[in-house]
Amino acid sequence: MPEFHIDLEWEESPRARAQELSATWARLAIYADESAVTKVEDHRSHSVRNGIYVPLYPVAEWLATNWWFLWHEWRMDRPDARHNLLAAREGFALPDLSFLPTETQIHLVWRPKAATEFGRVSFLVEGSRVFPKEVVRQELRGLVDAVVQRLDDRGIANTFLANEWQAILEAEKDPDQRRFCEQAARLGCDPFNPEDSIACLLEELDNLLPHTVIDDFCDAVTLVQIPSGVTAVRDFLAPLDDRPAAKGDWPNLHETLKISSGLAPWQYGYTQAQLLRSSLGISGPINQDLVSFLRESLGSFAVRPFEAPDGIEAITAASHTEAPRLGIPNRVVRGEGRRFVLCRALSDYLALGEPALVTRTQTEHQQRNRAFAAEFLAPAASIQTRLPADRLSEEDLDDLAQEFGVSGFVIRHQIENHKLATIV
Repeated sequence: MPEFHIDLEWEESPRARAQELSATWARLAIYADESAVTKVEDHRSHSVRNGIYVPLYPVAEWLATNWWFLWHEWRMDRPDARHNLLAAREGFALPDLSFLPTETQIHLVWRPKAATEFGRVSFLVEGSRVFPKEVVRQELRGLVDAVVQRLDDRGIANTFLANEWQAILEAEKDPDQRRFCEQAARLGCDPFNPEDSIACLLEELDNLLPHTVIDDFCDAVTLVQIPSGVTAVRDFLAPLDDRPAAKGDWPNLHETLKISSGLAPWQYGYTQAQLLRSSLGISGPINQDLVSFLRESLGSFAVRPFEAPDGIEAITAASHTEAPRLGIPNRVVRGEGRRFVLCRALSDYLALGEPALVTRTQTEHQQRNRAFAAEFLAPAASIQTRLPADRLSEEDLDDLAQEFGVSGFVIRHQIENHKLATIV
């Protein structure tokens, strides 16, 4: 059985309803690993069961309406209604289940919910799991297919669901149309009903920007920021006169820091940082200016201002000598914040070797470069040797942050993730 699994059994509706609801009345059970997300207490029968009885038409319609958003809207400001199953309940009891996507995975979060005026069941369990996106997508696709087929078997034709689902299936078969829909969803736009101006911009993005930055660009900017964001990225990548002449050791780093695939994003970032620190022969804090330290250790590289929308925090690209060119916005002025963003951009250069954007989103790409920056500037092993006790106060965190030249949040993150001590 897959890690994420949906069981449904068709039932006869207990009373007269709209034909789409009566035809799709079913017992629905959703499982995440060993947990039944739909486990409920029925207050009428005083029993506990793993499934709920609901019409599946509203569920399938919600899935179809939000199909592109469910898989491709990674934005921090994404509306809950497009990612939480409660938005499909229409008076029936459904679990508080959120679908939060990244590039290849989807994070499911479910919470208990007491009985409401719409039902007499209480959802009992809470939890969260991360699954391969394709596993979840196939299960939900199967649910929608089953509902559409059920309607067809019952002679219920020309529904909104059937028409919308057919349009989705056709779009998925066309690479260009599929790409358009994915990019629109990342920007928070309905792919099947975009404004003409937005549609034109989306169609031009592939010609305006390198393909390696487009996904992060769409995640990070708002609709009105697209023109200025495009200009900022193109202006940074265009000039050739400020590229460093000396190669230094930069070209050798990609082979030195080569990591086999299969690691989680944060593990990749940590491992990459540890390998770089080892190759540079450092074990403790980097107390000098970070740019000067990297230039002395690895060779010349360019760091220049980069004016971009707020959601974009840095940009990186390789020069003709394979040394990095990093763009950091002038608004990133605090020393610790600038060091951290610089390291995130460095991680992208080392891992990708192609133009890339550092953003505020929580995608796998950004998880990796955050993990790299944390471990490169404040390695867990070095923090552990400096811990004053097994139980730390906020003042202890501040002292460590000052020593390593990072924020207290980074120190807390490292200590908690590596279980180095208890913070009180």
